[in-house]
Amino acid sequence: MIHSFSCKNFYSFKNLTTVDFKVNEKAPNNDAYFKADSGWRLSKIETVIGPNASGKTNLLKVLPFLKWLIVNSFNTSPDAPLPIKPFLFGANKNKPVELSVDFEINGHIFVYTFVLDESKIILEELKIKNKSIEKVTAKKVFSRRWHEEIKAYELDDKKFNLPKGIKDSLRLNASVISVAARFNHKNSLEVFNFWKKVETNVVEAGWVGDRLLPNSGQQLVEALDFFSEKENIHIKNEAEKLLSQFDLGLDSLEIVKEKKDNSLNIKVKMAHTFGGDKEYLPMQYESSGTKQLLVLLRTILLVLANGGVVILDEFDVNLHPEIVSALFDLFLQVETNPKNAQLLFSSHSHLILSKLDKYQIILTEKNKKGESEAWRLDEVTGVRADDNYYAKYMAGAYGAFPRL
Repeated sequence: MIHSFSCKNFYSFKNLTTVDFKVNEKAPNNDAYFKADSGWRLSKIETVIGPNASGKTNLLKVLPFLKWLIVNSFNTSPDAPLPIKPFLFGANKNKPVELSVDFEINGHIFVYTFVLDESKIILEELKIKNKSIEKVTAKKVFSRRWHEEIKAYELDDKKFNLPKGIKDSLRLNASVISVAARFNHKNSLEVFNFWKKVETNVVEAGWVGDRLLPNSGQQLVEALDFFSEKENIHIKNEAEKLLSQFDLGLDSLEIVKEKKDNSLNIKVKMAHTFGGDKEYLPMQYESSGTKQLLVLLRTILLVLANGGVVILDEFDVNLHPEIVSALFDLFLQVETNPKNAQLLFSSHSHLILSKLDKYQIILTEKNKKGESEAWRLDEVTGVRADDNYYAKYMAGAYGAFPRL
């Protein structure tokens, strides 16, 4: 599970910004929180609220980018640039990006830090935290630092025991973990497999469902392909149950996958039953909300089944607020979330604020210098646990509200 993550000079976030899933004992004692093996109390939910262009998507990009860097960066061409942008204005566009994440595996809390620009990883460091009664410290697991004068890395892996010969495979644009996992390095695979369970609908360009982006409909095809596989039949069955609750008369999802001339053809029919009569509709005639639900349910149910983290931008697009609330509840209920999967999402369905605590609300806004800023609501002085967060937010009491 994720404890916290931070970014600096990352897209519209010029200054150090942190998103924290950790809470203290003042947070409510309910199913929205859980105690991890490490002893820390963590939230299952964090939502990002703010005006258009305030930086919500950019904040959500941190974890998907880290997943790509830790898991998939080895798959890119050795001379490919890193898909990342520094803050655009002033001197910062020539400074490196800084990213860090605290995450827990089997009761151990790791701190993974990167400093990088578009051409290379400048610093990569993995630490493990030691918690004592008096203080929390961290010891280095491994690190590598780029030295510009000699055009080479200084690698310290004495406590990590990387495979022999791996130094020749390390690259400017690939993380140590992504390389070492290909060598079946046991310690690297532990971290690698944790990050493989991070699911998202966010890419470097933003939300994958944006109609203005190329291949914006690809995620629906991928979801249908996923549901068609035999090993995913239990997740498909759960998706059908939920779809039948959300869409009156919808009965089942029938998928036929054919391969012709090295191309994949997926035929989909949705069965609708009324008054004992069953009729089938091609996918093209289903509502935008039903299509969006298929995409979301594939991601959400996969994470709920396996544990992990899901990051969803534009969570509420094409969906009624009550459906958004029902999807949200899947993460809160012990029965549907036995492995304490975590959800980080952005939304303009502000009624969801009435279901959240002040420890679960991240507000974002952009200042007059074009810099995005973010803060958790419990950091605001005077915010009470029994406040009506929806009413006060809509009244502009917390900021992060459009100034029209």
